[in-house]
Order: sequence, then structure tokens, then C-alpha cells
Amino acid sequence: MSEFILSGGPFMWPLLACSVLIIAISIERLWFLQERLVSPKGLSNQLVNLFNKDLITEKQSLEISNLSSLGFLLINCIKYKDLQRENLESKIEEKAIEVKYVLERNLNMLGTIATISPLLGLLGTVVGMITAFTGLTESSGANPDLLAAGISQALITTAFGLLIAVPGLVLHKYFEQKVTYLLITLQKKVSTFIDVINK
Repeated sequence: MSEFILSGGPFMWPLLACSVLIIAISIERLWFLQERLVSPKGLSNQLVNLFNKDLITEKQSLEISNLSSLGFLLINCIKYKDLQRENLESKIEEKAIEVKYVLERNLNMLGTIATISPLLGLLGTVVGMITAFTGLTESSGANPDLLAAGISQALITTAFGLLIAVPGLVLHKYFEQKVTYLLITLQKKVSTFIDVINK
């Protein structure tokens, strides 16, 4: 593996960095976009019970708000419960933008890395080809074996760039769909909660 990396030239190092970043971001997003962490089951019912019994303290509100995205939105529903329905929904929409920003964290970076990886690979190939053909003109005679070896080495960066980009783009699309699904789930639960507390 080390021979493969070294034979690709200096452009293999930024490509390696891109692959490490894609893996790190994917692991982080896979963990934080779990439904149980974003929208825990039963939280709405628990909060309705506490609300009806008027048992929600400031400390509990803070803990629930920090617990999950759903908790954050539901606590804000309680905070603005005395507003008219339209105004309450408007406030919650503002808070939902904050939640969306948190859920989409690092996704732009993932998409950017997946996009630039094949371009870096292509740049490495172009530089490698220039080097191969420059060496050919400087030598006294054309050596097909030497030229073939130079072109082969130059193409390694393009192959590696594509190898990084394909899973990177697939993961980026997957996480985008996951965020959309989670936001719809949150919207449904918040709407039901508003129906209960804002009568």
C-alpha cells in the first residue's frame, strides 16, 4: 500500500488527507444523526404529562433542551405557549432553522471534499504526464517502457481521487436524505405537541 501511495507522487498526500476527512465526518454524522439522539421516542408524551401537572422547572427545561433537537423545540413551544398559534409556529420555525443548521453540520465540507478529490487526482495526473513527457524529450532516445511507467504512475492519482469521490458523494447524499427525514419527523411531533398545549 505504501508503494502505491509513494508511486502516485506528492498529490497522493492531499488525497489521503481527503479520505481521512471523509471517514471522520461520516463516522461523526452517523453517530449524531441517530433518530434516538435527535428525536427520542416518548419524549413528547413525557413533556405533555409534566406540562399538564405544571412540574417543569427551569433546570429540567435546560436539561431537556440540551438532550436532543426535539427537546429543544418542545421546550421552546412551552416557552412561547401563550402566543397565538400563528406567532407560536413562527417562533418555532426560527428555532427549527437552528436545529437544521446543527443537523447539517459538516455536510457541506463532506460534499466539497468529495467534489475536489477527483480534481486533485486529475491535477496529479496532468503534472505526472508533463513530467513523463519532459523526461522523454530530454533523453537521447524514446524509451516506450519508461514512458509507459511514467503514464501509469501519473494515472494512479486520478484513480485514487475517484476512489475517494464516489463513496464521498454517496455518503453526502445519504446524510442529506437522513436530515430531511429527521426534520419531517421533528415537524410532525412539534405540530402534535402544539395542538396539545396551545388550545
